[in-house]
Amino acid sequence: MTFVLPTVTEKSDGSPRHVGLEFEFAGMDINEAAAAVCEVFGGTPCEDGTFVCRVENTAYGNFSVELDSSLLRSKGYISLLRDIGIDLDASQEKRIERFLLDVAEELVPYEVVAPPIPMTELDSMDDLREALHRRKAKGTRASILYAFGLQFNIEPPDLSVATLTNFLKAFLLCYPWLREAADIDVSRVLSPFIDKFPSGYTRLVTDPEYMPADIKFLIDGYLDSNSTRNRPLDCLPLFAHLDRDRVMSRAREKHLIKPRPAFHYRLPNCLIDDPNWRIADEWALWTEVDELSRRPDTLAAMAEDFQNTPGFPFDLFTSSWKEKVPVWLGRA
Repeated sequence: MTFVLPTVTEKSDGSPRHVGLEFEFAGMDINEAAAAVCEVFGGTPCEDGTFVCRVENTAYGNFSVELDSSLLRSKGYISLLRDIGIDLDASQEKRIERFLLDVAEELVPYEVVAPPIPMTELDSMDDLREALHRRKAKGTRASILYAFGLQFNIEPPDLSVATLTNFLKAFLLCYPWLREAADIDVSRVLSPFIDKFPSGYTRLVTDPEYMPADIKFLIDGYLDSNSTRNRPLDCLPLFAHLDRDRVMSRAREKHLIKPRPAFHYRLPNCLIDDPNWRIADEWALWTEVDELSRRPDTLAAMAEDFQNTPGFPFDLFTSSWKEKVPVWLGRA
């Protein structure tokens, strides 16, 4: 394994923990990206319109290669045109799609969405990275317009309120260091996709005594400050899996929420055109959060130190806290 693994790679029922990955990139078309998936995982490419191609029957299930715009994938523009009295025949629709694709390719990334695979088999994802790299995929730093990300959908060991709360605590305590260690590109910092958690919510969750009585209190507390998916650790898909109605009644981007029992970690860049970039390195940063979540005594002591830092809450990115995190993690 080139991927560092957390201590716990199985769920409480003994089944393996899974991770799904999403790569955002430009520089190739859907068919080329699907060919890269087939090279690594086998399977059969199946086009699903102009903007989506699925690779079916791989060893891990179905991959999807798609233009990362829900308006285009759902053909929402057809409804918009009809609303103003324009009905398109099949040939006109195809021409419109081609035009939209040409325009969108300059601003909207393609993405490969992988099915959940066992955490112990993540090496194959760096094989896919290499296959996309050889086909000249362009990553985050190829253009100031490319706020492309690499996203992990990570199953926790269980869905108890204590486990989920401790993951949130660990992430919020590590976040200033994570952002610096991952060297997040300015295009992503300026975009809304990974807006930091509000300081009030950070203060609430990192209180050493914070532990919601049950899942509904954890979800309500999250939604009070984070009704958007635009967070570096997006919990809305996970919380919607646990209580769909509660989340959908308050979330802003309802159409973008796909309930699943996993944290959606969306902080890292996708530097797929850099020959020295490895997914394993981005994953290694996440495993620090994973491990810290299992150390309640360290979490409590670290949280107390965090909350007692002079001037808290402060600008976490210019503070000394990010330098204290690796000391707490034993990385100093």
